[in-house]
Amino acid sequence: MDYRSNAVLTYVSILHRNTNRYFSSLLEKHRIGSGQQFFLLRIFENEGITMYDLAKLGNYDKGTVTKAVKKLADEGYVVVSVDAEDKRIRHLKTTPKAIPLIEGLYQMRDEWINKLLDPLDDATQSKLLDQLKKMADESCENLETFLNMQNSFFSIPEETEACAEGSFVSKPYFHKQKCTCV
Repeated sequence: MDYRSNAVLTYVSILHRNTNRYFSSLLEKHRIGSGQQFFLLRIFENEGITMYDLAKLGNYDKGTVTKAVKKLADEGYVVVSVDAEDKRIRHLKTTPKAIPLIEGLYQMRDEWINKLLDPLDDATQSKLLDQLKKMADESCENLETFLNMQNSFFSIPEETEACAEGSFVSKPYFHKQKCTCV
């Protein structure tokens, strides 16, 4: 098990970093990075999606979504509109300026995936996809369990906050969170 635990994370990390470098190099002239391409495609595929639903769709935190959407809006690729009934909700739509970029992103993505999968036969590709999905689902379940535990796997001290009276109140290091699976 020793060699596998490190190898799995190493190989996944290499794939992730190389994919980000690939997209970043191709998107540089459009003034966005690899981090925004996921969000732009999901907004295009789900016109009017809320920022909350976009976060759930990709298993991202609200801060990451906010930062990516701001960059896309600043570059003129998406429009953010406030919900008529609930001012806290933001709806996202792509702009006409985004359409050529989106078409290019689909092409870039397909070419990259084909290059990665080309050495594998169809049966191996199918099995790989199934196994990656199982691993992703398992990681979501394990992370959810971990985040909801009272005591963490590691011994991490609790943070303390000063109260108005000058005493200190313990604040749990981990807060209950829900990890949405892909």
